[in-house]
Amino acid sequence: MTSDDNLPVPELALYHFPGACSQVCVFALEHARLPYELRLVDLKANEQAAPGYTGVSPLGKVPALLTDGEVITENAAIQTYVDALRPRAGLFPQDGSPLTAARRQAGLSLCGGTLHPIVRGLANPSRITEGDPEGVRRKSVALGIKSFGVAERRIASTGWWFDEWSLLDIYLNWAVSVAASTGFDFAPFPTLAGLRSRLSDLPAFRRMLEIEAQSAAALERRRQSA
Repeated sequence: MTSDDNLPVPELALYHFPGACSQVCVFALEHARLPYELRLVDLKANEQAAPGYTGVSPLGKVPALLTDGEVITENAAIQTYVDALRPRAGLFPQDGSPLTAARRQAGLSLCGGTLHPIVRGLANPSRITEGDPEGVRRKSVALGIKSFGVAERRIASTGWWFDEWSLLDIYLNWAVSVAASTGFDFAPFPTLAGLRSRLSDLPAFRRMLEIEAQSAAALERRRQSA
């Protein structure tokens, strides 16, 4: 099989846990209409620490993407790879300018390197300290106010990171949704709070949400039968 740019399309398998940031990669593959196998890793059952998975992802994280047997880890790398396979899918702007490339990298770095650790501190503070987890949570709230504020100002004029939606908005929405589930207040950040509503117009976003629900149900059945 080949892509719409006549590039060979490898055999793809995505390791995923519903609710994790790997949902961004699910969206990317769905929107690009690339065939892939979804392999569920049950983080609640600690499957990420099992030798079978650490052999794929040494840090025991999702997502991980198998591409013809080669492994790609880290969300930003997988997003960039899928975009390269299907550039005409419009996952990122394709104007070729250095400034656009830099802004894409800035967004990926903000989501993966800044917001993601903050979200982890809000949702699972005990995982990143041997001391008082409430101290981590309080600090994460303070950092979240500052960092989500930066993202809010970035998307306030158009509603998107760029002039139109891109994968960065899917990634931002994941961070917003997890933070909101912990009680983080998004009232000061209305443009971020409205991301999900705007993204719901995209068929691939709706398919991603369906896959999330189906994956959660499949893992629950797996746990009950264990």
